[in-house]
Amino acid sequence: MKFKKFSALVVFVVSLSGCISPKTYVDPSFSKANYNDIQPVSEKYETQIMVEFQRNGEPFERANKEVRGHVERTLRATGVITPSLEESRISVKVIVNNVGDMSEAVAKGFGTGITFGAAGSLVTDYYEITIEFTDSTGTKLTENYKHALHTTIGNKDAPFNSVEATTPADGFGTVVEQTLLNFIKDMQAKGLLTLDTHGLGKFS
Repeated sequence: MKFKKFSALVVFVVSLSGCISPKTYVDPSFSKANYNDIQPVSEKYETQIMVEFQRNGEPFERANKEVRGHVERTLRATGVITPSLEESRISVKVIVNNVGDMSEAVAKGFGTGITFGAAGSLVTDYYEITIEFTDSTGTKLTENYKHALHTTIGNKDAPFNSVEATTPADGFGTVVEQTLLNFIKDMQAKGLLTLDTHGLGKFS
């Protein structure tokens, strides 16, 4: 299965539980900013974008294209950054590490599969996301974020009453989007990527 269809842990659970459709819920406790919180700029910052996806700290290069797509779409939508593959005055590197217990996921998937969904199961994908911002002088600022996706399979209640179910792929996209909005808001609070397009601001 391709990464764009399922996240790392969900792949194992779904494969073990047959044709039971998963329902994914984006954890609501990690989103601190939305597009309305981002300050507009008169001139967008051309920024070199680099990405890396990991599973439990190990690079998983096949997912990098998927991650880059989500990163670039979100940054463009903020109206602050113009993503670029080329070297530029500033750069942003996004490292998404999918952390989870594979053995536990397999056990839950097996249990759901043999009961044809009657038992149901809940699998959580935790994400540790590191974003490195480097300015034109080579000074680097690193921000660390956490997020999570919760996926139910079979006869299992939703983990949150106020969150609509989505697909694993769309849920992952939302995780990346929400994290980047948190990042842009944090940068602007430090005086970076702000209204002043004559400079990049200074680290506090």
